[in-house]
Amino acid sequence: MNAKEIIKEEWDRLAQEFDNKAGHGIRTREEEDAWINLLTAAIGKDRLKILDVGCGTGVITLLLAKMGHDVTGVDISERMLERARDKAKSLAIPVKFEFGDAEDLPFKDEIFDVVINRHLLWTMLSPEKAIIEWRRVLKPEGKVIIIDSMWNVYALRKRIWRFLAAPLILITEHRIPWHGHYDKDIEKKLPMKQRKRPRADIEILKHCGFVDINVLKVTIPITRTFIERLKYGYWNEKFLLHATRLK
Repeated sequence: MNAKEIIKEEWDRLAQEFDNKAGHGIRTREEEDAWINLLTAAIGKDRLKILDVGCGTGVITLLLAKMGHDVTGVDISERMLERARDKAKSLAIPVKFEFGDAEDLPFKDEIFDVVINRHLLWTMLSPEKAIIEWRRVLKPEGKVIIIDSMWNVYALRKRIWRFLAAPLILITEHRIPWHGHYDKDIEKKLPMKQRKRPRADIEILKHCGFVDINVLKVTIPITRTFIERLKYGYWNEKFLLHATRLK
């Protein structure tokens, strides 16, 4: 099994419980309103044709559709897509979900106004190849939006909190928390896990022909239970980066 197949298998495994994890699903109206305000600040209010790459269970895809946009979600995890389609059907929201590799998208050139992704680039084997592909499907002057966390950047206080929270994660989730999502061999193959972000994102975007690069701090009020707060309260350093494709 190659690295990409291992990554796909991991997200298939997580699909059923993904929305229940704090910071992934949207649990309250307050969180939803905050996301709407953030996305509106990045893309405006006009109706746009949007591609959500690595859409997972469709959290952002469905929200953008509720905002009035024409949205398509793609993911390499069929189980994530199954969850997304079920949610779209139950909410009666017209969204297209397709199987697709972020590094080799099944779309023609220059057809989307916006390409968006959340919590994706850190898990890409070839982030620059992926961004070149996103540029290909964007219309001239279209926007790319990257929403992610500074996973490997923690102040001393947060490092201590993370260390002390590890036994609680082990007991409640039956997993070894310091192992991450993948084994060490896979982790070493993920360039964005090794680099400082969003600085690395900005460098790649410039190299791939994007301009007007802006970074917004994500201040979504994540709703956590008391136990979740103890386990993951240190994890809140998120950013939204948006940039424009040159003509």
